[in-house]
Amino acid sequence: MPLRVKLLIKAKHSGRDATVKALVNTGFTTETPDIAIPVSTAEQLNLWPIPSQETIKVSLETGGGTVEGYIVPQSHIVRVVTGDRMVGEAIANALINPYIGEVLISDSLAEELGIQILYPRRGIWKFVDEEKLRESE
Repeated sequence: MPLRVKLLIKAKHSGRDATVKALVNTGFTTETPDIAIPVSTAEQLNLWPIPSQETIKVSLETGGGTVEGYIVPQSHIVRVVTGDRMVGEAIANALINPYIGEVLISDSLAEELGIQILYPRRGIWKFVDEEKLRESE
């Protein structure tokens, strides 16, 4: 079972937010906190169609090859939501990828949010500041 967590994503430019389940993808390696979002989530956050001059068209390297997408730098506030806590307030770059069907968080963003993967096959994780084991969403 892949590890998924519930996130509250808030767009800084529009104030709009979305609560989504996101795949914690350790293969999505970045130097900065990044969140890859499909077009459907970009629409919820008022990022699609492309709304601002801050949006940069880029080639994204993915597991399936290179695809065209968009980056909106430092545009979102991301928090992890569980039944008993709301954690983090990481500023993340949004990567709009028209070829994905779910939200993905990078290794850098997972670390910024204090997510520690314990048993990836079983989807067991915890926050860095606790001992409580949590299950994938």
